[in-house]
Amino acid sequence: MEFLGKSTKVEDTDSEISLYRALAIGDLPLAYIISKDIKTTKPAVSFNQGLCLYLLGEYERALVELKRSEQGYSNCAEYDIADRRLFMKAIEVVGDSVKFLPLDSEAPKRCGRYALIRTRWLTALCLIKLGRESEAMPIIRFLSQYNIKEI
Repeated sequence: MEFLGKSTKVEDTDSEISLYRALAIGDLPLAYIISKDIKTTKPAVSFNQGLCLYLLGEYERALVELKRSEQGYSNCAEYDIADRRLFMKAIEVVGDSVKFLPLDSEAPKRCGRYALIRTRWLTALCLIKLGRESEAMPIIRFLSQYNIKEI
């Protein structure tokens, strides 16, 4: 039996949404406080935790979360040619500013490929900040398929 207000599932979901919102508005101190206690298997939330850690300069810790995120998105379907062309156009329009935006854990499954691309992009940035360019090179080649050159 569960008592009213004692559901950890609801609390976790609220924290995940709060983390997304804090990152979306740029409230990094709040995002850090929220992210510390979230235990999740949702890849978007792991990405957001990794993003928070990256922005704080904790690149090694960010890589751990990003690895979890990448595993969750690893089976996402590739875009068909028309979608890929328009996706690359969208990336060109927004530029690299999108790389520091959080991912929405409530996004539909069809957004999985985009989330994988964003996860790998942030992973490459972490590796470069750590001076591990050789590890970042395969990811950079992957990103170049989508005209992402600003790393």
